[in-house]
Amino acid sequence: MREYEAMIITKPDLQEAELSKMLTRWEGIIGTNGGQIIRKDSWGVRKLAYPINKVTRGVYHVFDVATEQDNARELERVLKLDENVLRSLIIKLADKVNVEDRRIELQKQAEAAATRAAEQARERAEGDSMSARRGGPRDEE
Repeated sequence: MREYEAMIITKPDLQEAELSKMLTRWEGIIGTNGGQIIRKDSWGVRKLAYPINKVTRGVYHVFDVATEQDNARELERVLKLDENVLRSLIIKLADKVNVEDRRIELQKQAEAAATRAAEQARERAEGDSMSARRGGPRDEE
């Protein structure tokens, strides 16, 4: 099996039931012949870089999957035909993938990112408290 990353941008005004139906269909295509979803992430509504069919916002969905090449092609075909999909891109990350090792690797990356974010927030908070103790920036003469 190969590892792919799929980024799919859907219309922002879709009903929750319709969106979940679409996600279930995509997951079914990916899961055919033993394919697996390694990571599924929804980034929510974001502003598009440029309007697509007069739509300026879209809901971003990112999938890391391990599946066969035929499944990736079928998913691409289905996404092109779906009028609720504004854009999609599927790229191959690796020819062979060990799903469990990849999940562990992605989990470690997420934990490291969370640790970095917490450190940055703590440093910002310390900087703000130091500034407040000094009474803010002053010009003393």
